[in-house]
Amino acid sequence: MRKLFILLAVATHLSAADFVGTDLITGIITPGLKNIPSAPTADLSGTMPGRRALCAGKASAAFLFLKDGESEPVPPEGVFFNRYLIANAAVVVVVHKQNAVTQLKLSELRGLFTKEARDVYLNWNDLSNGVLSEMVAPIVYAPAGAFTDELFKGFVLEGYDYRVGVRQRLEWSAISENLTARFGVVAIMPSMPPGTPGKVVPVADGRAGRSTVAYAPDEMNIYNGDYPLRLPLYLYVRADREKGLRDALIWVLSDDVAKKFKDQGLYPAPRAIRERLTQRLDR
Repeated sequence: MRKLFILLAVATHLSAADFVGTDLITGIITPGLKNIPSAPTADLSGTMPGRRALCAGKASAAFLFLKDGESEPVPPEGVFFNRYLIANAAVVVVVHKQNAVTQLKLSELRGLFTKEARDVYLNWNDLSNGVLSEMVAPIVYAPAGAFTDELFKGFVLEGYDYRVGVRQRLEWSAISENLTARFGVVAIMPSMPPGTPGKVVPVADGRAGRSTVAYAPDEMNIYNGDYPLRLPLYLYVRADREKGLRDALIWVLSDDVAKKFKDQGLYPAPRAIRERLTQRLDR
């Protein structure tokens, strides 16, 4: 009887909305869908429950963050999913302008931010390409609604916590002051606002079998996946229901939503790509 109750509870929890998925973009998507003439419904309560609902046939479309190499959602029998890369969460690395470091590998970032790394870097001279005799001063800037902390801990630190001395929960004014005054600062953040007194450092994956080329976090490098510190946000849509969701999908790909994504620290798909997808939906 207890097992039956658990099964019923799980089944009840599965969404029966048109759009499901990550709660990170609830404040953007849910209010906007209410203005669509067809009035599609949304239940953005998380990537995992959204994925389950989509695979169980309880939803028509899902916004899902998916790591490279992670298995894709499996559609119900006889159903096909169309997949659209609509945005990315990303982390940029910023140092003092006079820091001569030209690039960093993921392993070096791990050594700068956690004591659990194979090599721990407490001074910039400890790095192979470090030419600055300054103690490392790590900072995490993770404003509300951004994915900075989760992405960096899960992808770079491999689930470990920050080492003692990593400064967190600072206001932007304090971070800006640190980047101005402290040569040893290294800060991670969702994006670098214009006028920031620092420089962005290109990042190379560097893991076994992965690229050793460092890429800057520009629009195309993030979209193409060349910049390693990014997490794709895909929109999976049931092919048999795509036509009925046409107006909503065109809105999701609009400049209006792209601006809202950007304001939240996400990197929307480039405009040319969104326009091409919109034209496809318009046929």
